[in-house]
Amino acid sequence: MELRELHCSHMIVKPSIAFNDFAGTAKDVTARNVKGRNILSSRAQHSKIVTPAQAVSRNRLSRISRTFRQLSDSQINRWEVLAGHLKGISTFGQAASLTAHNAFVRINSNLQMVGEPMLADAPDYICDVPEVLYDDLWISPEMIIFTGLQQPSESHVLVFKMSPALSPGVSSGWGQTVVITPGLAPDWGDADLTALYTSVMGVAPEAGKKYFCEFYWLDKKTGFTGESMAISAVCKEGSTAYDPLYTPRVMITQKQVVPTDETASVEDFKFELAPGSVLAAASGKFNDMFPCAYLYLDVTDAPDAIGYGHHCFLARTIPGTRMDSRYQVQFRDFYPDFRNGRGRLSISKRAGGSGDGFELFGTCAIG
Repeated sequence: MELRELHCSHMIVKPSIAFNDFAGTAKDVTARNVKGRNILSSRAQHSKIVTPAQAVSRNRLSRISRTFRQLSDSQINRWEVLAGHLKGISTFGQAASLTAHNAFVRINSNLQMVGEPMLADAPDYICDVPEVLYDDLWISPEMIIFTGLQQPSESHVLVFKMSPALSPGVSSGWGQTVVITPGLAPDWGDADLTALYTSVMGVAPEAGKKYFCEFYWLDKKTGFTGESMAISAVCKEGSTAYDPLYTPRVMITQKQVVPTDETASVEDFKFELAPGSVLAAASGKFNDMFPCAYLYLDVTDAPDAIGYGHHCFLARTIPGTRMDSRYQVQFRDFYPDFRNGRGRLSISKRAGGSGDGFELFGTCAIG
């Protein structure tokens, strides 16, 4: 193999029988022989600037590596068995084999990323994590959202990476993707990534620009991940798959309601007509109220589709209040009265125990 240095500081490589087994470094180029193939790589030029996110990641990896050295021989043996089931980075179509240390760092890095404790014992490898299946994806200036996500189980969360805005002529921007969310659970099959992207990137998606996305499921119990899916798309109003405009879900959220009684407070409230069904869903926590049968919420920007009708939901009193320290079941009747997007939502107790507050949950048929 012959290496020639040019004035522009680049290297050209010409095959040579005399240097077929050459291994070593010349200037910024390193040559090595791997399984009969000669591989040349340039020396990486590391930036001296370390971002806060990079510092956190490096500290986490260092801590995990130190923990591995504290494992017993039997624990390391189990990690070696697991490593045989995991795939490394593919080079020329051949996946690299992993060591026990590689497997330990990979699994525990995944768990730490989603806020779970590290595992000293290797998890049992039962089956592969499924790939991400979904109906559609929108990348527009107003939103980044999946619909129809099929979550394998409650322990599986979505890891989503995305690039900054690039020219539509860029053919590959996979090396520029960053983690937008380390683990998001879908809500009725939807995953809204708009606020997360803006928080990480500092700007909203820009119309006409190209974006590269990678995403996969991560099992919070084991640290296993599924096959990474990849898609690139130009930011526009229509979806990336079938091009229709996005239809917002019919719901009322916490930011749209204000209790008429100043002594009442509402937390995490949501009332929604479930997509594609005749069900309504509600959740929320109501605190510090005078124990009466009725509660009224003033509502703004209410969807026209909700209209009129009675919806009966299960609720339970909050334990530890002045009335009782035990949970007591209630039935609460929702009655919306909206005109031109504004109006009032009445929540009435129809049966069950009394308390100074209650938690609302569940679904019911639309009345």
